Amino acid sequence: MTPSFLASSCWRNSDTPTTSTKPAPCPSSTNGIQAEDTRMTDVAPSKNPQSQERVTLLQKFAYGFGASADMIGFHGPAQLIMPVYTLALGVNPALVGIAIGITRIWDAFLDPVMGSISDRTQSRHGRRRPYIFSGAILAGLTFALMWQIPTGWSDTAYFTLLIGTLILFYTAFTIFTVPYHAIGYEMTSSYHERTSVMSYRMFFNMVGNISAGWLLAGTQLDWFDSTLEGARYIGPLTGLVFILFGIAPVFFIKERSAVQSSAAKRQMPIFRSLLATLKDPSFRILIILTVLMLSGWTFAMSIIVFINVSYVFPGDLKASSILVGGMGMIQTAVVVLALMLATRLSKSVGKKGILKISFSIQFIHALAAWFLITPDHPYLQVIAYAIGAAGNMTFFLMLHSMTSDICDADELENGTRREGMYGAVITWMQKLCVSVAVAMVGGALVLVGFDQTEGAIQSAQTALSLRLIYSGIFVVISIVGLSLLRHYTLTEKTVLRIQAELAERKAGNG
Repeated sequence: MTPSFLASSCWRNSDTPTTSTKPAPCPSSTNGIQAEDTRMTDVAPSKNPQSQERVTLLQKFAYGFGASADMIGFHGPAQLIMPVYTLALGVNPALVGIAIGITRIWDAFLDPVMGSISDRTQSRHGRRRPYIFSGAILAGLTFALMWQIPTGWSDTAYFTLLIGTLILFYTAFTIFTVPYHAIGYEMTSSYHERTSVMSYRMFFNMVGNISAGWLLAGTQLDWFDSTLEGARYIGPLTGLVFILFGIAPVFFIKERSAVQSSAAKRQMPIFRSLLATLKDPSFRILIILTVLMLSGWTFAMSIIVFINVSYVFPGDLKASSILVGGMGMIQTAVVVLALMLATRLSKSVGKKGILKISFSIQFIHALAAWFLITPDHPYLQVIAYAIGAAGNMTFFLMLHSMTSDICDADELENGTRREGMYGAVITWMQKLCVSVAVAMVGGALVLVGFDQTEGAIQSAQTALSLRLIYSGIFVVISIVGLSLLRHYTLTEKTVLRIQAELAERKAGNG
């Protein structure tokens, strides 16, 4: 049965605004807009003609399917790399963390290049869809290849192999994910419809997260002789799922002709485009918030396996991995409810208000995790996980909806549509966060004295230290996040005025 927040959207599709009105005055730069906005409330009536623009239900579902592939690509490697390389192959966890970090240097150059290429592309198939299609296929194939790991190698050899396979996978994944982000930002110009579109993405994000959460458990199935053998089979199966879900947007989403036409007329060189993106004050705040939330969440989902192995289920990797996978299933209802409430509530408290709620929820998550992760009642930790997942999903719902708004402000100031570059920066930061978080897990394991040569049996002090790190990091995230949100000022009133001035500018240009 379709969740109500999915079923409530209008079925009519409109690629362009149907009427035109005289726009209200608007400052000529985003900085001026933001300064004026400090005197305004977070929400306002949607009177701009573009605010009525809708996306069809089929297109929303197709975009959502791509999100499942997106999340498998983001979190799949993180779920398997540490257990496979450290617990199954005995590689030093710090060395594995370094290998992961090195691949981010490659991404630092690749993502902005892909964003610029996509923004500047002119083809009859659009700026985004050709790359989404080819990237999904390549990423699925390289994910399958990543886990065909031989045995009996030295740590140095495994270190080199991990770097090589990760570079191949993340190159293919970048070709897919950067245009995928961009096509979502430009599907509609309606302020609240953007949130509706992204609610579908977040729902299917959850599906991808659940799938990624079960990858390790899949390697522990009884018909596999070892974790490594399980990974050799689970990898190709996951790659096939990635391809099928990843290509769905290509066949059902038609890129908006008005956006393509505008992009074709104005092109910005790659370095100038990247610099303009990073100079945007509103976008910088969103990026820092993303680093906080995603790094913390990925760190938690990676380290929870080791907390369970050393504290909740001492020495039992199979029981721990099954619980981690099951947590993703159980929290589904909580996240659906959270997305429903956030989508509706954002119309009254604003997108910024929802972000405040998200970071407050993570503080509650930190406290709940300390008391509910216990060997006396192992499955109580599901409650803490569900609380954290609700805060995490509502944050990313607003992040992507607000990025679409920032793209409008950027067009007003710079005269071009650069969803690809904004998507590239977000994509790179997300991949960086995932990799840094996994590397942090490796460092944390060394710091607390986790000894991989002893298998999964660890000391009581190691278990206590891991629990303190888990809860403490979410306390810090909550405090810093709420403090930064005080400086974000791009509201609905401002976005509607920006869109009105853009409409007037385009009408004047004929």
